[in-house]
Order: sequence, then structure tokens, then C-alpha cells
Amino acid sequence: MNNDNSVRLTYTEKLTPKNSTFVMVDYLTGFDPGLRTIEKATFVNNATALAKLTEIFKMPTIVLGEDTGFRGNFYPLVSEHLENGIRVERHTPSAWDEPKFKEEIEKIGRQKIIVGGISLDICTQLLTLDLLRNGYQVYVVVDASGSDQKLVEHAAMLRMTQAGATMVSWGTLASELMGDWETPEGEAIGKLYQEHSAWGGFFQSYQN
Repeated sequence: MNNDNSVRLTYTEKLTPKNSTFVMVDYLTGFDPGLRTIEKATFVNNATALAKLTEIFKMPTIVLGEDTGFRGNFYPLVSEHLENGIRVERHTPSAWDEPKFKEEIEKIGRQKIIVGGISLDICTQLLTLDLLRNGYQVYVVVDASGSDQKLVEHAAMLRMTQAGATMVSWGTLASELMGDWETPEGEAIGKLYQEHSAWGGFFQSYQN
């Protein structure tokens, strides 16, 4: 019973700019053909909003991927809003198998890892499972991710949830990390919602 309570408290503890880290997985144009479970414009909008959160809260961020061959090029959001991110190239589906990634995540020293990635069911899922296996608490940003089939995407979310990960949206993260509108960050988040959220009317132009 105490163990169950401990697990519940771990995942109900609020995310803050001081206790969590971002990992951005493979935001590269070469993977666009497999992105079929979310409209491309919506995906890019959400991923950009997520990247802006790392700037607003000045949080440590690891950026995975490399500009080569079939992978294409990084989305502009990487250079525009993740320029201070720690770049890690790898040759493995899960970044956990890349020594530099483990070195950087251990150096940051935070247990709560917020993961967003273009392939929810492959690289994002495999990294998430490895992080969980090694004692980290993982929050997967589902609306800044995608897959090639709804069924595959659903299976990936089920597996990660069953393994202990939490599914979140960028909007949830924005408000949770902010905590108080009466702060400089609160003002920035208000602007972020106006620019990227349906709550601010942004989606109206291509949802109606």
C-alpha cells in the first residue's frame, strides 16, 4: 500500500522549471511522410509551442537527431527556439543506448523527463521505456508527436502508460510549469496561448 501511495505521489507531484527536463526527439523533415495521425500544420504548431516553453522557463533541453540523408533537416523551430539545447546525435532507435545522451541526462540530474518526438511509436516510445526502466519519471507530449496509423499510435500510448509514463499536452505543461499568471512567465504563457492554442483562436483558420 505504501508503495502504491509513493508511485501515485510521484506522478501527482507538480512539474516545475526546477524539477524537470525536456527531450526533443527527431524533429526532422525527413520523417514527414509517416506523420499521418495529426495534421502537419497542427503538429508543427504544437511542436513549436513546446519548444517555446523551453525558452520561457529556461529549462535544460536535449535535442536528438542529425541532419543527414533520409532524416532530412531539422524543423526551423529547432534553430529558432532550441538553439541553446544540448545536441546529441545517435545511431540507435533509443537515445538511451547512446553514451552521450546518458552522460548529459545524468549531468542535468533531474528525474522528471518531458519527452516530445515526431515518431510516437518508435524512437519516442523506445526512449520512454528505457528511461522508465532506469528510474526516471516520463511525461510524453502526445500532441507534439505522431505516427503513421491511429491504431499504432494508440498501442504506443497504451504500452507507455502501462509501463508508468504519463501522457500530457503542451497546453497542460504550459499552465503547470507557469503556476501563476501574475509572473513574467505568466504573461509569456498568455501570449503563447494566443499564438498557438485553440483557446486563443489560433486553430480557427484551418479547423472550420
